[in-house]
Amino acid sequence: MLETLLVNMVPFEIFLLGYVSLVFVIAQIKHDNSVMDIAYGPAFFVSALGALWWTITTTTLPIIITLLLGIWSTRLAVRIYRKNHGKPEDARYAAWRSEWMKRGYIYFVLRSLVQINLLQGFIIALVAIPFSIALATPFAASPLFIIAGLCVYVLGISIESIADYQLDQFLARKRAGTEPAVLMTTGLFHYSRRPNYFGETLIWWGLAIMVLPLPFGYLGIMSPLLITYIVTNVTGPMLENIFLQKYPTEYREYMRTTNYFIPWFPKK
Repeated sequence: MLETLLVNMVPFEIFLLGYVSLVFVIAQIKHDNSVMDIAYGPAFFVSALGALWWTITTTTLPIIITLLLGIWSTRLAVRIYRKNHGKPEDARYAAWRSEWMKRGYIYFVLRSLVQINLLQGFIIALVAIPFSIALATPFAASPLFIIAGLCVYVLGISIESIADYQLDQFLARKRAGTEPAVLMTTGLFHYSRRPNYFGETLIWWGLAIMVLPLPFGYLGIMSPLLITYIVTNVTGPMLENIFLQKYPTEYREYMRTTNYFIPWFPKK
């Protein structure tokens, strides 16, 4: 059975490799490596669609997971595109470009391919393991676990979407000069400093629950565990440090009263 799982991961990975390679070429043409941020979400959906087509799969669970990946990835890609449209390369990628170019253009190209595209492709392959499990055993799905996982997914994408909308509205008011607050501390951000990240992890926990009763379904837990680790120990702390440097007094007070990740009532 494990061999079947590994074999069914191959189509997804083939389409994923082709996808991230194409994104790399586009990024070099545009001189903007932050293109990968927009392409990140659709990488899951495009690769899953390709794997369905490759294996001629028409059974329920892989199709459900593919549709859910499509909903999540479309929302994410549209939001990041609107955020980045008309702007120069993201500051993170611009800093890497400046540093890597010191060693020559060839080094820059190879480093960009490996660190930005292939590395993210590898992470995507790991995170997408619930889809590969569903594809390997499409006839063993449990309706009860599908419904339970769908409920967690809907809760997650709702929290993430609302938090992103509230944050975008706050930033729009800041740009317009009509928002006096220096930090977003209302709405869902009143209960968590990273409610959108919390919602993101629930999405992947939902997909993992759907495949849990399948053979080797427990491996699907790797997906939400990896996402949870990344947002709580990598990207989250990076943002925390940025805010602490920019608004040391205000953000320390926000940290003192508000949970970091799981939404809960503020501390007195």
